[in-house]
Amino acid sequence: ETGPAELSHLAHTVVRTDKFKPETCCIVGNYYALKGQHEKAVQYFERALKLDRSFLSAWTLMGHEYMELKNTPAAIEAYRKAVDINPRDYRAWYGLGQ
Repeated sequence: ETGPAELSHLAHTVVRTDKFKPETCCIVGNYYALKGQHEKAVQYFERALKLDRSFLSAWTLMGHEYMELKNTPAAIEAYRKAVDINPRDYRAWYGLGQ
């Protein structure tokens, strides 16, 4: 299982390698999510989506963070965007089902 220390190391490594990739933003967002810093996590998922509007993982992960922040309308919107991109993505459907 990946803990905060491993994710922190990975986040630092990818930021040095290529901080302008949506995958990098999602790794950093996941790090903040794991630390319970949900607003900061959302900021990084939004950065990923500025780089690639169709980046499915960023929409789904942002939905999870909005659920943590008790912002249900924003979570639903994020999950719907994910489902629009890939109607077979079970993670987004699961999020909508919550």
